[in-house]
Amino acid sequence: MVRRRGTYQIKIRDKQLICLFCQNDQFQHREVYLDLSPLGETVKDQLTMQSFYCTSCGNIRMFQEKNRFDHTLQKQVSIIEYSEVLKE
Repeated sequence: MVRRRGTYQIKIRDKQLICLFCQNDQFQHREVYLDLSPLGETVKDQLTMQSFYCTSCGNIRMFQEKNRFDHTLQKQVSIIEYSEVLKE
């Protein structure tokens, strides 16, 4: 598991992530690895999920990391954008 230190505001496909329960927009991040092994098969795949933990109520939201083509940059970029929230 990988953890980014700090508190973040998250955008997924250019939309702000908001907690469904408390409407907070600040999250802590963890990267979660899940082993997938279909029944009766020995082949193992690994699924990587981005886990966002609400700093206010503790609700956890998980998203699969994917890329999209950015026509301005002419390359593949992540659908998830992180903006660190600086505490004063």
